[in-house]
Amino acid sequence: MLSVEEARQRMLDTIPILPSEKRGILECTGYVLAESLPATENIPPFDNSAMDGYAVRAADVQNVSETNPAVLSVIETIAAGYAPTKQVAAGQAARIMTGAMMPEGADAVVMQEVTQQNGNTVKIFESVDETDNVRFTGESVAEGQQVMEIGKHLRPPEISMLASLNCADISVHRPPTVAIVSTGDELTPLGEPLTPGKIRDSNRYGLYAQVEEAGGVPIDMGIAPDDEVETERIFRAALAAADALITSGGVSVGEHDVVKTVLAKLAEINFWRVAMKPGKPQAYGIADGKPIFGLPGNPVSSLVVFELFVRPALLKMAGHTELLRPTFKATLTETITNRDGRVNYMRAILKVSDGEITAQTTGPQGSGILHSLVLANGLITIPTATTLEAGETVEAQFLF
Repeated sequence: MLSVEEARQRMLDTIPILPSEKRGILECTGYVLAESLPATENIPPFDNSAMDGYAVRAADVQNVSETNPAVLSVIETIAAGYAPTKQVAAGQAARIMTGAMMPEGADAVVMQEVTQQNGNTVKIFESVDETDNVRFTGESVAEGQQVMEIGKHLRPPEISMLASLNCADISVHRPPTVAIVSTGDELTPLGEPLTPGKIRDSNRYGLYAQVEEAGGVPIDMGIAPDDEVETERIFRAALAAADALITSGGVSVGEHDVVKTVLAKLAEINFWRVAMKPGKPQAYGIADGKPIFGLPGNPVSSLVVFELFVRPALLKMAGHTELLRPTFKATLTETITNRDGRVNYMRAILKVSDGEITAQTTGPQGSGILHSLVLANGLITIPTATTLEAGETVEAQFLF
């Protein structure tokens, strides 16, 4: 069997990055930047006040106090959005608003709360030093400075920065469209009564949500029956409609071979046995440049394999460079034994208290017990042939 790390790297080495496209910045939240962006202008574009107050020469307001204020002449009021018309000389001040341009001659701003204006004069009760409460030209970003690199994930702060840089349109990698197909005659669609031997089709809906959570665009292709001709038709239609295909079921040893037969027709498929629990049987290949992920049919196995394999692949397709969720150490609240020859990814409740993260499993961990994932907010990794006592640490990661 392949290790998780080996199988995942083999897969990621072949995953294509989707082409870039130009989009308006209001349509780019969550996308990944496909071009480097240098600043074409300074931010801020001029020296300005960081607060409402008075622009002064710091030398004029030294060693002042409530009982010994400086008294300065107010020569004008400068509102945000307007340029000053006068230069501040010795003994003078300009009333100034937050964000307004600093006048020539002034080198500091006294906050309004420590002043008292009477007509054309103002009393200053607190000293300031040069540059106090002044925001300088290019303080945030200097013209020519590299602001964002290729691969930057665009969150709301990045969108705001793009607007500050006067970028209305940018090149981004588009997110992958992902076709999702459940397989098997045993599956019953929602809204229909269960008959003997049938089960609900839950994987398709969980995978749809996981694709969305990963930033992809899911396409529901329904259920493929245990019929080779119909399954091939659905799989081919799915590949024609999407950048990637996810199938659920039909990849385990001893199962009906319709899925395997059809996948082998579409591409060179690797049917892997990965040293992990849940999710040992998997399939992966590429057809006409489009990845195909064959996931197990058990619901927990399907969702966990997506998390550890498909999610990083979809992130890479969308141009991301950080593909895996962060891992950290958590302290076990119980003793756990893994007698299996596979790494066990157990569903757990992770709690943060007083700077420490603790982990407790969600009960029975069978691959068909979907409720164990409903209760969980993370996975913990239990190495092969290991007993970990309560109080020992384990590798963990948050989910979703």
